[in-house]
Amino acid sequence: MIDNVCKFSVNHSSDLICESFVLETHASQSVTDRARANFICLVLSGEGILNIDGKEDRISTGTLFLINSGSDFSIKDGGGLKYYYVSFRGRRADELIERFRINDANRIFDGCESLIPFWQESQHRAVEGVIDLVSEAVLLFSLSGLTPSQNRPNNVIAEVVAITQNNFTSPDLSISKIASELGYDPKYLSSLFKKKQNIPYTQYLRDLRIKRSIFLMEQGLVSVKNIAALSGFSDALYFSKVFAAVEGIPPREYIAKLEEQRQNA
Repeated sequence: MIDNVCKFSVNHSSDLICESFVLETHASQSVTDRARANFICLVLSGEGILNIDGKEDRISTGTLFLINSGSDFSIKDGGGLKYYYVSFRGRRADELIERFRINDANRIFDGCESLIPFWQESQHRAVEGVIDLVSEAVLLFSLSGLTPSQNRPNNVIAEVVAITQNNFTSPDLSISKIASELGYDPKYLSSLFKKKQNIPYTQYLRDLRIKRSIFLMEQGLVSVKNIAALSGFSDALYFSKVFAAVEGIPPREYIAKLEEQRQNA
């Protein structure tokens, strides 16, 4: 049995931090976890099931996919699954995600088998001292080669997802506003979204905003009013109520726990 090959970088810059270049061979991500960084992944062989925020997709040899930081995900082996991944974060990472519009509707690309030899050779080259450089090269080269034809078919729900991903921090965003923009009846679009995504649109939007609020807390923000505003909530009291319902504790208590963890680290 081939063991996982994990290479980690200790050279960090504030703009783009590529922390690891890993070959997964044992489906170690089969249990749902929250992504602490962004990941670009390439299936080397086999097949499996990718689940991101409750939505399942089949992956197989040559599938390139991305996982955004803050997403809840799992990757289950469907038979001989082996895949590479590079983790990345930082200011430039956010810019890359925005530039290539990486979101729920634009994160899985088929037909990328031609990248496999490059990823294999790159991991061999990723020796101590240059892991960050090699990982960054893999990330940028792979993104630059993506074409719309490789992306899985888009539809109106994909448009809804893309609009939501790009605008969820706007307090006035709603399914009615999106329906008006796309020329659909709001009730029809809401029903179609629930049918296709297995989640009501209001819950989908709420979860995105709560994840952003947690990200802001983890970055050190402590003002509940500011966190609410930056996450798409126009009212801090309503935000606190929703946050407590989703996470089980009020935001102030969540912030206090994060602070305690920082002090004990």
